[in-house]
Amino acid sequence: MNWRQPMKMSLLAVIMLSMMLGGNRQLVAASSWDAALDGIDAVYDGLTAVQTLVKQESLEISALRKKNNDALSALNAKIRAIDQTTVTRLTQETEALQRKHAPLLEQYASLGKQVTAAKKRKDKKSADMLELKRNQLKPASTSASAEIKAKKEALSAAKKSKTAKAKVVKDALVPVQTLKKRITAENKSVAAARKHLSAADKRYKASVKRGDAIVAALELKTVYDQTKAIHASLTKVYEWERQIAQNVTLAAAKLP
Repeated sequence: MNWRQPMKMSLLAVIMLSMMLGGNRQLVAASSWDAALDGIDAVYDGLTAVQTLVKQESLEISALRKKNNDALSALNAKIRAIDQTTVTRLTQETEALQRKHAPLLEQYASLGKQVTAAKKRKDKKSADMLELKRNQLKPASTSASAEIKAKKEALSAAKKSKTAKAKVVKDALVPVQTLKKRITAENKSVAAARKHLSAADKRYKASVKRGDAIVAALELKTVYDQTKAIHASLTKVYEWERQIAQNVTLAAAKLP
């Protein structure tokens, strides 16, 4: 920044003056104090400008993030809804068929077990009687099983179709997860910078109360540097949120 060069020149002048004056420490201290005061004056303008940017960026990021989260929630709901009406209908029809044919199929299966048991006992009469009953039910049982099987196959096909259609949209959202991870990591950097900034600001204010311009200048410089770091991080975060918005829009366009 432009304030750094004059401040460095001022401090250099203080050092040279110290060497020239030798033991006259009061004069050197006064010059250092004045140089530090000039440095504070120079830093303030840059700090105020960056603080304004940080506030603006924070508001813009919050607004964009809320918009993105709402859009993602709405899109995920639409993904879940893909062909869901068909899947639900076929599921209900399959379950209804299974309930309808359950007594017949259970009776047919039970007769089969009884025939097997009678044959093991070598009870030919019982085996034949049971076989007759079972064979009488066989056409209806076969028809019922075929009907249930066909419905299950239709349900399975509908689920596969739903999954395939959803995958197209979800694949378009894959970059969003990567961007969110970057944002999370960068937010940690912002939190760390804010912590350092807060500590430096407290030290700065304490130095001002003591009338210590030299320490105050150093702490204000730290506040400025940390604020710039936050600004740099927020610039990245905003860009990533903007990319998320683009990805959500592209993914939504792939809905069937």
